[in-house]
Amino acid sequence: MRLAWLTLGLVVITGTPLRAQAVTLGAGYALADYREQADFLHFKGSGPTATVAVERGRLALRLDAWHLDMDPDKNAAPPLEPFTFDQFNVRLGIRAMSVVTVEAGYMKRWMEPSRAAQSLSAATLGVRAAYPLAPGAEVAVRTAYVAASDFAGGGSAPFGIELGLTAAYGPGSGRFRLTGDYEFQRIDRRTTQNGSRLSVPIQSSFARVGLTVRF
Repeated sequence: MRLAWLTLGLVVITGTPLRAQAVTLGAGYALADYREQADFLHFKGSGPTATVAVERGRLALRLDAWHLDMDPDKNAAPPLEPFTFDQFNVRLGIRAMSVVTVEAGYMKRWMEPSRAAQSLSAATLGVRAAYPLAPGAEVAVRTAYVAASDFAGGGSAPFGIELGLTAAYGPGSGRFRLTGDYEFQRIDRRTTQNGSRLSVPIQSSFARVGLTVRF
């Protein structure tokens, strides 16, 4: 349900085209791996994704929504319960060089039921580099620092990182493109219990394939 509302909102935001503005809509399907406290809490799952990207001059706005059904890994420590993983990302970028874009973003993650895993929000700051390989083909790499993390269960994170790799291909005009991407995120969450500091890192990775259309 959250994914449907988020997708509708993204379409409304980009519903009125402006001169020299390019709008890209995308849908995909993702496989996910999620861990808390290293391998102690380990889940795997999958689900649909949606993307909206708007480019105007040197500026680019990208919004991603994920809706994933997660189940405990067979080797994880019991007892664990399945949960729904919803995530919304927004990134605003400005092209600094021909292939390099500086990006600032925000992410929000909801887990349902909330006791099953950690809901959080955070800001990101990073760079994205896109390289054309051939007519209609492109590969891009991205890295970002994850800051100002806020966890539903408390705690803090002095360090977090995101890494991403994307490949896209569209024959002819490139209006329709087949995409594949991989994203990795690690947040070094820390909490305090009985006066002792505990390290409870959160790690997630996503592999996604999809189709985009550019207007």
